[in-house]
Amino acid sequence: MAKRNRRRKAHFRPANIGLAVLVVVSILPWALYSVVGLSNDQTATQVKLLEQEKRSLEESLRRHVAEWNQYVAPQRLDEAIARNGLRMGYAPPERTVRVAEDGSMRLSRQLSRQLAAERAARAASAKGEAVATARNARQGRR
Repeated sequence: MAKRNRRRKAHFRPANIGLAVLVVVSILPWALYSVVGLSNDQTATQVKLLEQEKRSLEESLRRHVAEWNQYVAPQRLDEAIARNGLRMGYAPPERTVRVAEDGSMRLSRQLSRQLAAERAARAASAKGEAVATARNARQGRR
């Protein structure tokens, strides 16, 4: 019996590789476009939902601000004070504190002086109490 030749030569045709490359190169852009398009559609849907939520929240904020402005209108405050039988009025200008847009307070000159005098009096009385306490402690040791 004759031996079979196990080393067969592969019949290789370069035209087959060229055809495969052509098919891959033509399909690849379409596949990428499809994948990117799907993610863009999902992102667009999410953006639309978020924009709807933003619009509803802005509308809710406008309603609440308008309602609050009605509550704190001077005329409504006066009506509420009268309705509840309170004897109340607005503070005189010298007792009014104005708050600037940056959050800092502006006191009237008279109020600033009065607060400074009250702080000085409290400091002096606290110092006097401390001195009295120290004297009492010394006398208690003797």
